[in-house]
Amino acid sequence: MKKIFLLLLILSCFCGFSQTEKLHYFIENDSLIGIKNQNGKIIIPAASTLVPSIYDGISKEEIKGNTISFWVIKDDPKVYDRKGNFLFEPYMFDAGFDDFNEGYMRFVENKKVGFANQNGVKIIPAQYDWVSTMNFGFAEYCNGCYFDRSKDPEHPPLVGGTWGYIDKNGVEIKPLDKRNHPKDFETEKHQFIPYQFVYNEKEKQILDFFEKRKEQIIKIFKIDCLKKDLYFEIIEKPSELDPFYKIKTFELYDQYFHGANENYDEYKIFKVSADGKNFFVIYKDLVEHKKYSEYVERKISVDKWIKKN
Repeated sequence: MKKIFLLLLILSCFCGFSQTEKLHYFIENDSLIGIKNQNGKIIIPAASTLVPSIYDGISKEEIKGNTISFWVIKDDPKVYDRKGNFLFEPYMFDAGFDDFNEGYMRFVENKKVGFANQNGVKIIPAQYDWVSTMNFGFAEYCNGCYFDRSKDPEHPPLVGGTWGYIDKNGVEIKPLDKRNHPKDFETEKHQFIPYQFVYNEKEKQILDFFEKRKEQIIKIFKIDCLKKDLYFEIIEKPSELDPFYKIKTFELYDQYFHGANENYDEYKIFKVSADGKNFFVIYKDLVEHKKYSEYVERKISVDKWIKKN
């Protein structure tokens, strides 16, 4: 049951904010799920989903977020807006459809891949044969490449093609031959992707709060400081979707940046109030109701969390 409701939490994009029209799931024939508003109007008709049977109590949960994703049994994934309008087809892989990473989700159009934001707006056109998720402010892409299933049917490697890098606006990034910033990303070819984040004074002060507690957080994360380092970056700013700055942690091992999973890694994503005065570490808590369960985002004061650990 936990997997079912974690999936549904992902579908609603983990976004907590008020909407004038409240939306809820509804169930038909025990295995069909759709969306209705508070007046009972069908926004998205019921269709077979990945989950063969869902408890009736799920209809009590309010859907939050500006995009709603469905993955049906016939491998026909769709992303809708809150009015039930089809937006795009999400990028699929062996574990399911794409999640939002640093505010971006991959989508597919005419067998090409691009990026959309959390409002469902296509920011980077679908023009790549493959592109990675956004990580550390940029993505890697290739054109002319393909998955060679003759080598590994389950996890085929990408081979061939022309490879490159883009920033969050879709602008081509030219790797440098030498490091110009301590946080430039070193590629496998020992070139450097320029550091992508730019901050104003208020944002610098927010990050300075975490830098001052870096050694304590490293101990909590159990990072070997002789081999690894820890970076803090603001990946989302306060918005209608979420009135907080979102800070993502990146563990550096050799030249590889391992960004915290925004949906699953507990206590490795932080949030800061819009005024920059309240600092929280977040985690997901499974709340058991009488007829259904749901994952709820919880916040703990960063200093209280550090002291506790």
